[in-house]
Amino acid sequence: MSTRIDRTIDTELLVIGGSGAGVTAAYYASQAGTEVLLVSKGKAGFSGNAIMAGGGCGIDGESGREILGIESADPRFDRNKLFDCLVKESYYLAEQDIVQQYVDDSPVVLKDYLQWAERAGSHFVAIQPCGWQASGTDFAKPLVQALKETPAIHTLEDTMIVDLLKKENRIVGAVGIHIYSGKIIRINAKAVVIASGGYQLQSLQNTVSDMTGDGPAMAYRAGATLSDMEFMLAFPTALVPEDMRGSIYPYLFRRIPHRLTDVNGDEIVIDDDAKGLSAESKLNKLVNCFYMGNAVAKGLGGPHGGAFWDYSIATDEEKRTALDQFYKRFSKWHKYGYYKGESLQRVDDMIMNNEPIEVGLGVEYSMGGIVINPDMETGIEGLYAAGETTTGNFGACRIGDGLIEMLCQGMKAGQKAAAYCAGAEAERADDSQAEKIAEELLHFFDNEGGMNAVAFAESITQACDQGLKVIRNGADIQEALDRILALREGAESITLKEKSRAYNLEWLAAVSARNTVLCGELALRAALERKESRGCHIRSDYPTVDHDHYLFHYDFKKTEDGAAMSTRAPKVTRMPLPTGTKENVIKYFTDKALNYDRAFKINFNE
Repeated sequence: MSTRIDRTIDTELLVIGGSGAGVTAAYYASQAGTEVLLVSKGKAGFSGNAIMAGGGCGIDGESGREILGIESADPRFDRNKLFDCLVKESYYLAEQDIVQQYVDDSPVVLKDYLQWAERAGSHFVAIQPCGWQASGTDFAKPLVQALKETPAIHTLEDTMIVDLLKKENRIVGAVGIHIYSGKIIRINAKAVVIASGGYQLQSLQNTVSDMTGDGPAMAYRAGATLSDMEFMLAFPTALVPEDMRGSIYPYLFRRIPHRLTDVNGDEIVIDDDAKGLSAESKLNKLVNCFYMGNAVAKGLGGPHGGAFWDYSIATDEEKRTALDQFYKRFSKWHKYGYYKGESLQRVDDMIMNNEPIEVGLGVEYSMGGIVINPDMETGIEGLYAAGETTTGNFGACRIGDGLIEMLCQGMKAGQKAAAYCAGAEAERADDSQAEKIAEELLHFFDNEGGMNAVAFAESITQACDQGLKVIRNGADIQEALDRILALREGAESITLKEKSRAYNLEWLAAVSARNTVLCGELALRAALERKESRGCHIRSDYPTVDHDHYLFHYDFKKTEDGAAMSTRAPKVTRMPLPTGTKENVIKYFTDKALNYDRAFKINFNE
C-alpha cells in the first residue's frame, strides 16, 4: 500500500513548540517519567519569542521572599496585589481562576528557571518589587540549559506541525513537515501540548517572523474553542533607519527626555493624568498606543505611518549621558553600541543632531487564542495548551509578563499531560486520517492559476493592517473582513512556483496562510462586533469602555457552516465584575476609584 507519510514516530507525549512554554512542558512531563517528544519549528530553546524579549519578568514580592529567598524582594507587593493588578489590567476580561494559577505557580517554576539561568551563564538585573531584566538570548539560554540537563527529552527540530490526529473525540497525535527535507512526518502520542505561540497579523511586528497562528488554528480544526482574537498588544517600534525596522530600540530609549510629535512637528499632548501612570510600568505601552494611534488616525502620521520622538528638548549632555548609560547597561547582553546585532550609531547621530525619529506601533503579543482551564485543558481529551497560544490570563490587555505566562502554564501543562498519559492507553488514529492531511499538504504542488503564496500572505497582512489598526473603526474593519473572506476562499488554490519539497519556504507559507487567514477572520469578526473600546481594542467610533454591554468574550467554534460565534462572561472567583462606562481606555486606568498600582524600580548597578 502506497503512503504519503515518509516517517512515523511513536511517543507518549508530543509537545509542539520550542520556546518557554514548550520547553517547560517537556521538562516537567519528563520529570514525571513520561516519554516526551518536543517538536520545534526552529532550534529548541532558541525558537519562538523568548529570544526577542528585551525587558523584564517578575513575580510578587511576598513569594520572592518566601519561595525564592530573595531578601531584597518587597513583600508589600504580595500575591493579592499581583492578582488584583492582573485582573484590572485585563479590563476584567481575564479568567480569574487562570490568573490565580499564574500567581500561585509562577514562583515555583521561576525558581527552577533561575537555577537554569545561573548554570547557563545568563545575566539578570534586579527589578523591584521582585523581578529581573535581561535581553535576547539570555532569556533563552536557561531553556536550552534545561534541555541539556534532561537528555530523556527527545527533540525534533526544524519541523512544522500542521494538524492534529484524532481517535473519535480524543487527540492522539499530529502530522508535520520537516522543513529541510520536505518529508511528511506522522507522530502518534497519548496526548499533545500545543505551545507554539500566538499570531501576529500586521506588517509592523517586533516579534519573530513565524507567529502565524498555527497552534490556535490546528486546535480550532480539532474542535477546540478560540476566544479574544481581537486583542493584540503593540508598542513604539522602529520605522527608521529602514534596516532596523521592527526593532524595539525606541522603547528602550524612552527615558531620554523627548517630545511625542506629529508630522507637522506639533506635540501630541498626553494628558497629565495619563502621564502620571507609572513610567516604569508596561502600561506606558497602552498610553503610547492611545495617543500615537489617535494622531495617526487623524492623518497626522509621518511618511512611514508613524509619529515622531523628538529629543531636542534634552541637552547634549543629557542625551550623551543617557545613551552611554544605555550602551553600558545593555553591554551585559549585546556588544557595546549595538542592539541585537545592529549598530545604533545612525540612531545615536539622529538623537544627538536633534533629528526626530519616526516610530510606529509594532505588534508584540496576541491576547487571544485557545480557551483553556487552570489545568491547561482545552476541552478536547488529550489536548493541552500553554503560553501565548492560549487566552484567559491577560484578557483585553497584557501588562503582566509573557515570559512568566510561558513558564507557569508550560509547567502546569506538562504536569497534567504527564498524569493523563500515565493513566491512558495508547490509541492510534485511522491511517486514512493521516493520509488525508498529507494529501491536503501536497495538493499545493498540483495547483495551477492560483495566487502566489508570498503574495497571498502579503494580502492577509494588508487587510489586517487596515482593519486591525491600533485605532480601529467599523468601516475599515468591515472592508478588511470582506477582503479576508475573499482570500479564505482562495487559500487552497495557492500555486507554488518551486516544485521541490526540500526547504520549500513557499510551500510552508502556503500551509501557514491557512492558519493566518483563519486568525485574521476571527479577529476581524470579533473586532466588528465589539462596539466599544477595551484594552488593546480601541475604536474611534466607539471610544467608551462599556462594562454593561460588552464585558464578555467572543468565542469561536468550528461547525459545518464555518466559525460559530458566541459570547461568554469571564470566570469570577474573587473580584466582582464592574458595571458602568468609562470615557476611554485611558480614563479607565486613571480613575482613582480603580485603585490600581503596579510600580517597578530597576537597579541597573546590580
